[in-house]
Amino acid sequence: MLPASMKALVKEGPGTSYEYRELPVPAPQGDELLVKVGKVALCGSDINLYQWNKVAQAVAKHRTYPFTPGHEMVGEIVAVGPEAPPKYAVGKRVCVENHFYCGHCYQCTHDLPHICQNLNQFGHGKGTVYGGCSEFTIIPAKYAYLLKTNLDDTRAALLEPCGVAHQALEEINPRGDDILVQ
Repeated sequence: MLPASMKALVKEGPGTSYEYRELPVPAPQGDELLVKVGKVALCGSDINLYQWNKVAQAVAKHRTYPFTPGHEMVGEIVAVGPEAPPKYAVGKRVCVENHFYCGHCYQCTHDLPHICQNLNQFGHGKGTVYGGCSEFTIIPAKYAYLLKTNLDDTRAALLEPCGVAHQALEEINPRGDDILVQ
């Protein structure tokens, strides 16, 4: 049985801080998944948002407050919405695609969803209030990756930044060249 409430970090608005709050555990709707967070990694963007520096102020335009930070995460599905595809079953482990792309703009229709014109972001307060710095979170099934290996939670939480590096390498296609990755 799921608890009625959970602990979560919350960005209440512009300014230096996150608040540690008790919130109701959300119920999944439509194709959403309720995920019990196993691990979350903190990204530089999470630190920038906490510090409320110039980088945060630039990327925080069009954000919805309050929101829960944390877009690098792994967890276990504990409930599914009535329209979730059957492959997303209770007990399955998932990571999140934090770029919630629209699928309809020019970039999306040309296989460039990572630069979608209508991009929303999990853990950044853009298009969703949910993030991984909470005991439970909501992820639309479309943006949940089922883990197909026994990769431990610490490593699985880092799949998102590894995906960013992979995408960058695919974009520049350095075959035959010596490169330095820092």
